[in-house]
Amino acid sequence: MADLSAERIANAALELVDSEGVSAFTLRGVARRLNVTPMALYHHVADKEELAALVVDAVVKSVPRDDGSGDWKEDLWLMSRWMRAYTLKHPSVGQLRRAHRVWTPLMLSTTNDWFGYWRQSGLNEENTIKAAGACGLAIYGLINEELNIRNMTLPKPELLERIRNVQAVFEQKPDVESMFELTVRSVIDGVFSRLSAEQNA
Repeated sequence: MADLSAERIANAALELVDSEGVSAFTLRGVARRLNVTPMALYHHVADKEELAALVVDAVVKSVPRDDGSGDWKEDLWLMSRWMRAYTLKHPSVGQLRRAHRVWTPLMLSTTNDWFGYWRQSGLNEENTIKAAGACGLAIYGLINEELNIRNMTLPKPELLERIRNVQAVFEQKPDVESMFELTVRSVIDGVFSRLSAEQNA
């Protein structure tokens, strides 16, 4: 196919993972989707790992990122919102990244930005690294747990009737985006306040 390219192959692989899950991610499956032979793919991607990296980058690029605001806390929030947006848009790709241990220059660049915002906080180097790592893990965990909850089956009504507090939680219709913002901003504020207090003690 004359118009076959690494970008087109990556987009086809992303469509495959979105529709059929990570277990369907094979060069043969991608080739079928493009109506070419698996060998045709090797003119553009070296192997499955390289294709996985291209797919992950395609996901990261699929949602435009906000420009920096100049306020480090606000920039951390904007970046967190962006990470949530592309993760929820393509929920299976996180599994693909973990399965193939993907790190790309684009991913490292965003990680560098995350640490860069924390460096503007005034924390010393040790606490900057600690804060960036702790908040990053907490926020990624929050996003992944949201994905898990979306796919969970709710408890049966007769079970909830016996546990009033839990029943109230399941009966409410929460504004998930507002809850995400509240949690992220609280984590950022809390980690900064604690480390700042320890640093200045």
